[in-house]
Amino acid sequence: MTTQASLITKLQASLLATAESFLPEDFARHVHVAVADFSRYRPLEMVDTLALQAGLALYPCPAELTVVLGCDWGRDAKLTLDPWDNRWPGALPAIRVMRQGENRVLYLTPAPSARQISLLGSACTYRYGAAHMVSETDGTLADQDVPLVVLRAQAEALRELAAKHTTVPYQVRDGISATPRNGTPSYLHTVLMDEFERRVKL
Repeated sequence: MTTQASLITKLQASLLATAESFLPEDFARHVHVAVADFSRYRPLEMVDTLALQAGLALYPCPAELTVVLGCDWGRDAKLTLDPWDNRWPGALPAIRVMRQGENRVLYLTPAPSARQISLLGSACTYRYGAAHMVSETDGTLADQDVPLVVLRAQAEALRELAAKHTTVPYQVRDGISATPRNGTPSYLHTVLMDEFERRVKL
């Protein structure tokens, strides 16, 4: 299990002597930024079920939801039936996130019909993405994703050094291959971010 402490340990080791440029609390911030950015590309995949009602388009939205990944309600029927079949469900709802006052809601369009619910049931299972979490005792990152998060945390650390207009060369070992990289903070930040964005989209 990957915790915040284990990520910080990996980050500090990868920064080599560069780690001495930071305070202990800085590393937690670097890790937090890295996990949040990683989650934008590879969110934690979650599943939930809506209890559909005929003609009702608005449903509660999970607080942690960041993106709707898909809904399979009625998809099998449309794959196995012909449009002229009496059991053909017709146009199925798409799920979108919208606001109702100060609250986020799930908006289904078109709203499910009584006929569709009678054919397909009222339980609509859907998939969504949420931000990954790491704490002192728990974490949701898969082991194979840890090097990418460390790489992103390195880039954040070098970004902070670059913001101080530091031009002294530094050396780090990148979070993926542990290859030594040398250069100014600005240069290293650019190189590490390019590597992160290339790999996280694979």
